[in-house]
Amino acid sequence: MNTPNAFPGSGASRRDFLMASAAAAAGLGAAASEAAAAVNPPAGGSTRTRRVGTATISFRYAVKSWQKEGFAAMKLLETAHRAGAEVVMLYDFLIDPLDRDQIKQLRAKAEQLDVMIETSGQDLFRRTYEHSMEQAAALGAKTIACYSGMLLRPDKIPTLELWNKHQAKTEARLRELLPTAKRLGINVAIENHLDFTIEELVQLIRRIDSPHVGVLFDIGNGIATLDDPIESAELLAPYVMATHYKDFAIEEVTRGFRFTMVPLGAGSLRLPEITAKLIHAVRPEAAFSIEMMNGQQFEVKWLEDRFWVPYRGVTARQVAATLRHIRGKAIDIGRFVPEKELDTLPHEEQLQFEFERIKECIAYLKDLLQQQSAAKA
Repeated sequence: MNTPNAFPGSGASRRDFLMASAAAAAGLGAAASEAAAAVNPPAGGSTRTRRVGTATISFRYAVKSWQKEGFAAMKLLETAHRAGAEVVMLYDFLIDPLDRDQIKQLRAKAEQLDVMIETSGQDLFRRTYEHSMEQAAALGAKTIACYSGMLLRPDKIPTLELWNKHQAKTEARLRELLPTAKRLGINVAIENHLDFTIEELVQLIRRIDSPHVGVLFDIGNGIATLDDPIESAELLAPYVMATHYKDFAIEEVTRGFRFTMVPLGAGSLRLPEITAKLIHAVRPEAAFSIEMMNGQQFEVKWLEDRFWVPYRGVTARQVAATLRHIRGKAIDIGRFVPEKELDTLPHEEQLQFEFERIKECIAYLKDLLQQQSAAKA
């Protein structure tokens, strides 16, 4: 293992970093106030403080059918509402093609159903990302999500020098989008997308220092960068504008971890502890959107020396915290269905499977949030 980049023994601890970050967030003053004010109140005048819903990908099989039929975004909105969603994160490929009349229809339907719309332009470097921002604003969305890569280190970015360049490119692109965000009154939320460590993401947002740039916190993705989800929630909470809620069954394999996405509560993530760090610290307008890619699998080979070459400042203590997290909860093997098995099912069974699972996940998360609120009261 490349010790200088992997497990340096000197420098500030993550706890020191956490305390400094919290102090800095508390001292943001006007910028923090503007950030809170920049988010729309819940749609339809509702007084609820937490909305639970879903991202587009939770209906992967259905969306393929809807795209052939036309106006897939409307069908997604209505179906998600039937599953209990109070917020829907629409992806760029569903909203970019819509004309002005369709945008108006979609916004009116969302208001009728009392469903808040979030959007995701997905790849930050897309040439049409600004168009997605315009569409998001027309829909009444106040948050548009993005990412700047996925599983980049070490296969796509093998050195620390190249990673530093990617970080600089990401920061420059976010700054480039700021004038459009300000003009539209919309916020850009960058996801921890199996790329940035939590500290790197916090530092990025603090450098930009704008109420229009924050974080989409994916509660499970941080394990791919050896970040403990509970500490990640605590570190990122002041900057979170949107979320992706999920659960992974995480298995330790020869060279690292194998991730399989399972319904909330069935995997390795300690959801009550993660949620406790978020629910009372994240701004009340931030929604909890479930990203349920049924059975998705991938591996993170963190036990290979080359994995650590493009990283800096990750300590053995941090890695130990991550390992304790995933080893501390049993996987519900009965809910473990790999994506390749789902892909072989008849289409109607696929549609029913994903609808029932997202319905179950929405109900689970609503109940969890209610329990957390009651415990704090």
